[in-house]
Amino acid sequence: MRRSTTALLCAVFSICLLNGQVYSPLVLKRGQADTTNLAALATGIFAQSHAQTDREKAEAVWRFFLTDGRFVKPGMMYHVAGWAYEEPTGEVLDPIRLLNSYGFGLCYHIAPLLESVFKAAGFTDARVWFLTGHTVAEVFYVGGYHYFDSDMMGYNPIGTTGPLKQRLVASVHQIELDGSIITGKLVGHRQNDVADADTPWYPADVHAHAIGDLAELFTTSQDNWVYPFQRYQLGHTMDFVLRPGERMVRYFHPEPKELSYLPYRFDGTSWREFPQEIAQYHIRTADGPQSQKDGRRWATGLLQYSAPLPAETITVYSMPCPYVIIDARFQVDALLRSPENRVILETSTDAGQTWLPVATLTGPHRGGWSATPAVLTKSEHGTRNAVSGTYGYLVRLTQRGAQIRSVTLTTRFQLNPRTLPQLEAGTNELEYSSSGVNRWELPNPVPVQRDSVAAVSSGGQSYLANSGHGPAQITFALEAPDGGEVDGFDAGGRFLDLRDGLAPDKFTAEVRKVAPWPAADEPQLASVSWSTALDGEYRPLWTYDPKIVWKDQDPIRQTLRWPEVDRQVRHLVRGTHQVYVRYQLQGMAVDSLRFAVIRSGLHSGSSLQITHAWLENGKPRQQVQLIRSGSPIDSYSIEIPAKATVSNQAFVLENIAGRH
Repeated sequence: MRRSTTALLCAVFSICLLNGQVYSPLVLKRGQADTTNLAALATGIFAQSHAQTDREKAEAVWRFFLTDGRFVKPGMMYHVAGWAYEEPTGEVLDPIRLLNSYGFGLCYHIAPLLESVFKAAGFTDARVWFLTGHTVAEVFYVGGYHYFDSDMMGYNPIGTTGPLKQRLVASVHQIELDGSIITGKLVGHRQNDVADADTPWYPADVHAHAIGDLAELFTTSQDNWVYPFQRYQLGHTMDFVLRPGERMVRYFHPEPKELSYLPYRFDGTSWREFPQEIAQYHIRTADGPQSQKDGRRWATGLLQYSAPLPAETITVYSMPCPYVIIDARFQVDALLRSPENRVILETSTDAGQTWLPVATLTGPHRGGWSATPAVLTKSEHGTRNAVSGTYGYLVRLTQRGAQIRSVTLTTRFQLNPRTLPQLEAGTNELEYSSSGVNRWELPNPVPVQRDSVAAVSSGGQSYLANSGHGPAQITFALEAPDGGEVDGFDAGGRFLDLRDGLAPDKFTAEVRKVAPWPAADEPQLASVSWSTALDGEYRPLWTYDPKIVWKDQDPIRQTLRWPEVDRQVRHLVRGTHQVYVRYQLQGMAVDSLRFAVIRSGLHSGSSLQITHAWLENGKPRQQVQLIRSGSPIDSYSIEIPAKATVSNQAFVLENIAGRH
């Protein structure tokens, strides 16, 4: 298969710079939970809490994600309505994105996050319920499911005998049948029995005299729906590469103060701001996605790339980012002697399938020139630009008779500052590691084969299904942008059983009504398979099984059968450059397709400079640490006077290859 022009152009820079790259440098303070890896995160949570039994581990995960700083010590996540949405896939259901780029959300973000960490921790099962007005998670151990709610901040021990921490925890189904499991823990109207309910126990609802309303969410069971399959997505990782001349600056606050990622939604006709202002809860879009209960906020960062000078008429630069992108700026220093000389900049967020103009510089010109991505939508509180809401883009630079002296590409992104190594007074032990993995996420690949596939769209939301009554087949080719070998890949998507006329609403993570499909007599088939040859033998990755195995032997009638499927294949045969992934459908639909290719076993070929910047008793301080080329792990310490007041400011990683 012919490689695209974009792939060939990207290859020029990727291959030339391969030996000077630093792969996914990670710095954690000793004892800090690792939010880049769910299994490591769970292990860190258990170590912090000294949890040993399944009951203790389940509670530890619940406590780690409690959201409301009025009633508990502010932690990793906080509650804010209307912000954690990303284009174009909708509400954030990917735990890695949610933890690292956002750090805030609502119940329909927190519940899948709990499910993902429970499963990564090794629990036999975990699942999510939609209660029409609230979304909750359950975890399976000692033969049953147990409901823990980090958003409303409570769980419900059953019975009155024995130590509270050793009693069984109620399931959603048990509360459906007996609402007094919740209401029976009240003493008076605005106080709970501390002997029967662990702290915190739905404190906001207790104070608001709303425990009866909470119980009713469960006991009005006709609109309670369970997701019997995986609810969260695993299409994203925090893998990134620092190339020679590239640095990542992560602040512990918004820089500048008002900057944040402002999401927009597309209703099929127009784009408008997604956040909804709610005066009752003091939610103002102009304030950004900050907590309304305590001082927790978001933060921002920069990826700054001093790119190689273009040697061709057309040069394509790749700008991947592990965090959700806010905006970008492109700076070129050039000499254009005549009006015929040009420098043209364009951007693409679909791997070069389509391009949007940025700006054109016309001669005569000498010196610096700055441009920003195209503004696509203007609204009251900001703008939607050509790269916002994505996790990477391409920049195409076309020169006509220009002498270009430098190219600097800067990407602004949003992050959760509670994932960074935060310094404190005393001795700070820091641990460095590098993954040795180069992973490319592939947005919107073009299918190389499709048969009997139809796109169904409504109100800005769409999915793929089989057209007619025959099976559909759609195949994608996956390859690294530099055209080199790969030794693994990821493939996934959300499969939809629409027989009940219910589909996911990507703007609310709740349920929307669609026409029931297909006819009752049509079989329901869905699968994912792969091959290293387009017409070769395809190996199965996943096959839909409509029969649900209920681990507690208690079948639930109202089920949302929308399995999120994510599969990874590693250790491909040496010399593999391309992989084909095939989706087959009949009587089923699929959306939210996600792909990545992987190259592992790499060694950082450049020294890395790490800078910690903080205020110590109001005065600027910093420490610079050098990690030598080829070091996969290292450690160092930072000493701060024991009684000092510390305010973390920035954490910087810089590839210093070629610096003199």
